[in-house]
Amino acid sequence: MNPLTISRPPASAGLLWIKEGWRLFKQAPIPWMGMTALVFMVIIGVSMIPLIGRHLIELLSPFLVAGYFSASRAAMSGEPIAFTHLGAGVQSGRDTLLRIGVAYMVCSFLIFLLVRVLTGSDLHVLLQQTQNPAEMTPELANLIVTTGMPALLLATLLFTPLIMATWFSPGLVLFEGLPPLRALWWSLWACWVNWRPLLYYSLMLGLLAMVAIIIPFGLGMLVFIPLTLISTYVAYCAIFTPAETAVMEAEASP
Repeated sequence: MNPLTISRPPASAGLLWIKEGWRLFKQAPIPWMGMTALVFMVIIGVSMIPLIGRHLIELLSPFLVAGYFSASRAAMSGEPIAFTHLGAGVQSGRDTLLRIGVAYMVCSFLIFLLVRVLTGSDLHVLLQQTQNPAEMTPELANLIVTTGMPALLLATLLFTPLIMATWFSPGLVLFEGLPPLRALWWSLWACWVNWRPLLYYSLMLGLLAMVAIIIPFGLGMLVFIPLTLISTYVAYCAIFTPAETAVMEAEASP
């Protein structure tokens, strides 16, 4: 494991990460979209398992991120994109990624439970209702705004640090061999100190997501999902840098 340091790029770096992610995607769009279609089919299949399907997806999410990170590293090195990259997390860091998946699953369950206790709203039902805007009546929309908005705001507040802790942790496990708690802490801290470029990056992705959703047959999401994960890897490379490189840059600066 090489010593790392956390860089602090400017806010404008968020857009650069997306541009670089798009460049890497354009080099091999068919493999990226094919890999994403396979992931979609697996997720749909797992989600259909009664009672535990959603929890299994949460448990396996670090392996998904690790797979895309592995493919992104290969793309950045000029290597071909293959479906085998999706198994990178199983081949390296399997137990650690599984622990991170368990942590995410447990924290997610506790957040949903806490939101229900404090607000009286079932977050699962609210999310299902918002996913079908075409079927939403004015009465239902008003009900969601008046009774569900506090639940959604509280969930956003609670999920934000969890997402920050798990955003880069699969990469830290896969490439740096960090243990689970250290990987979660480094990811959380990196997101905290780089909130400006990450906020800019998230807002840009939000706009792209709205465009991707309206593209028929799910084709937009076949582009948006890999673009998001590739650009996340680009952000990972920009933020987590070898300590020796940081020292050399500091010595070279006036």
